[in-house]
Amino acid sequence: MKKERTVLFAEPVEAISSELHSFLTKRGYRVMLAGTLKETLLTLQSQSIDVLVLDAALLEKDCGFISVIKGMVRDLPIIICAEVNTPELESRIRQQRIFYYHVKSFGIEDLEMAISNAINKLAHKLGGL
Repeated sequence: MKKERTVLFAEPVEAISSELHSFLTKRGYRVMLAGTLKETLLTLQSQSIDVLVLDAALLEKDCGFISVIKGMVRDLPIIICAEVNTPELESRIRQQRIFYYHVKSFGIEDLEMAISNAINKLAHKLGGL
């Protein structure tokens, strides 16, 4: 039996998740939303999440939150989406060994591929879809 895969979007305003909702549901993925870091942590504690798409705006200047998440769910693919890209921000975030760093101005197609790749990688690691 195929396990339903869940993508959690952590973003202060539902923008990315609403753009990707149709793409994900057509592929059988469940979409969950969290508007704050606290909601994100509570969801990760109570639900089985396969991919986290985290808006960099929630991180403010503290990328340590990514370490907290990795401590809770060790192999969770984390995709960070940034509205404004600076070399300093990207460097601090990439030091946390995330799955993918997405700059929103690059378009939604890159993000679709990153989510699909994260789920496929997870499926292969776990031995199938």
